[in-house]
Amino acid sequence: MTSPVTQAVLFDIDGTLLDFHQAGKRAFSLALAEQFGWVDDLSYIQFAGATDLDVIRRICTHHDHPCSPAIEAAFFETLPRHLTRTAASSHVTVFPGVRSLLTELERDAGSAVGLVTGNIEACARIKLKQAGLEGSFTVGAFGHEHADRVSITRLALDRVRAHAHLPHDCRAFLIGDTPADMHAAAVIGLGGIGVATGHYSVGDLQEAGASLAVENLSDPSVRKWLGL
Repeated sequence: MTSPVTQAVLFDIDGTLLDFHQAGKRAFSLALAEQFGWVDDLSYIQFAGATDLDVIRRICTHHDHPCSPAIEAAFFETLPRHLTRTAASSHVTVFPGVRSLLTELERDAGSAVGLVTGNIEACARIKLKQAGLEGSFTVGAFGHEHADRVSITRLALDRVRAHAHLPHDCRAFLIGDTPADMHAAAVIGLGGIGVATGHYSVGDLQEAGASLAVENLSDPSVRKWLGL
């Protein structure tokens, strides 16, 4: 008899699973140039912990340009083409412990894995495919669906629960690299596991409310928290 699924484990992408070394930012700049004719280095944008929907809205505000759902949709049609180009010429780094942790979770009958990312879905899939991680994630929520991190985290959890037939009060964790991830986890009532492979230190993540903060996902305490 197969053991029931008892917990949900949600992962952020950038800074948590992998580093695309500015390929995403370069794709944004190229897409802006194509759609709006803007030359913009985006130095005023903090991508870490943001969603693509929030980013395009902030960019339009910076340029004093209206940002309607139709404009957003057109931009998100353009963006993946440019990410495909920039990703092809960019090295991708998969952080320590990521592959082994995902393998352990896939083998654990009690765990259901999902994504919660600020990337739009097409861009998330491009990044995961280049990193060789696309097979680990089928369910999640993405950065075109809501502008704020809390909302996409809640949506991702709802989808993983439904997909894995998990009860509403199941154990659930969010693994991320930013204070925004830890804030979202705290608001929704998830265990926030902060990993200092992005722009923030262990101390930063602890101050942001992480239940556990580690240097990278090879730390044995992560497995202990997840019951592996």
